[in-house]
Amino acid sequence: MSPSFARLGDFTGGRDNNFQLLRFLAAAAVVLFHCYALTDRWTDEPLWKLAPELNLGALGVKVFFVVSGFLVTQSWCTRQRLDQFVVARALRIYPALVAATLWTIALAALSSNLPATAFFTHPQAGEYFWHTALGIDVRDRLPGAFPRNPFPHAVNGSLWTLPIELRLYLALALAGVVGLITRRALWLVAVAALIASMIVRPAWVLDALTGPDAQIVIELTLLFAIGSLAYAWRDALPLSLVAALAAIGLIAWNPGGYTRAALFAPLLTYVVLVAAYHPRIRWRLPNRAGDYSYGLYVYAFPIQQTIVQRSGTLEPLALFAYAFPLALLMAMLSWHALERPALGLKSYFD
Repeated sequence: MSPSFARLGDFTGGRDNNFQLLRFLAAAAVVLFHCYALTDRWTDEPLWKLAPELNLGALGVKVFFVVSGFLVTQSWCTRQRLDQFVVARALRIYPALVAATLWTIALAALSSNLPATAFFTHPQAGEYFWHTALGIDVRDRLPGAFPRNPFPHAVNGSLWTLPIELRLYLALALAGVVGLITRRALWLVAVAALIASMIVRPAWVLDALTGPDAQIVIELTLLFAIGSLAYAWRDALPLSLVAALAAIGLIAWNPGGYTRAALFAPLLTYVVLVAAYHPRIRWRLPNRAGDYSYGLYVYAFPIQQTIVQRSGTLEPLALFAYAFPLALLMAMLSWHALERPALGLKSYFD
């Protein structure tokens, strides 16, 4: 089939796509952004200088939610069984999350101004473990951790997105159980109703989700929902490099401020899906390696905070040069020793 007349649905079968590369780049963007934030150089970050609403950290997280909405919907449509769906999500999220929680506690203990006994017996330590490891209500403080860093006390600021994502998984599963997702016209109506409710009564969405501020929660929910909708309507969506480049151009130009506001979610979703599936830009090499993006995302922040504490003053790019290889090493160990073996257990529930 000629790529100029291709539809997204022509390419969504199997694993021959660029999602693994896109997730890795998104995670790397978050790590790079945190190098600026944790050295108190927020506004020096290159994308922040050009467009603060599109800083590298926010952009990386938004790409994750587009990909998640699309692929988790695909996961539901493939199985259409609640037990298998829940097991698949749990096996992907929790092994690395529990390990990252323990990793964060260990590095925070080394940084703390409290003795080890006082640190581990402090009520905040136990509360941190249970709330964060479960992913429902993550915490970002441990007793006496990183007290003199430019961004003090925060121990793993990357994890704030997980409660939002887990609640969106639950909402998607409920929609699947009642038959909305596999009836794409009904799913379109449901997502349109969700968007309308976010505009008219945003508190309804915020009461069900959690996050650092209302705006980012609404944006991530919208990106997840549009990613899900894109999978449901994949057979109707053209896959065009020209259209994707036009979308990027509109975001860069930002006429009237609309393409980085109201139109940003559909434009970004389209760009991500074209980058993932268009045959002319498909790159198979990254798929031969492990899927290190999630590990990179959950392990990097406490490594960065530890390096900042031990080194004193560091420039953001120097911090990235030190922290990124260490975080990637942790992600590789996590994938091969923990995450991939856990995912292999899914076959027992099929």
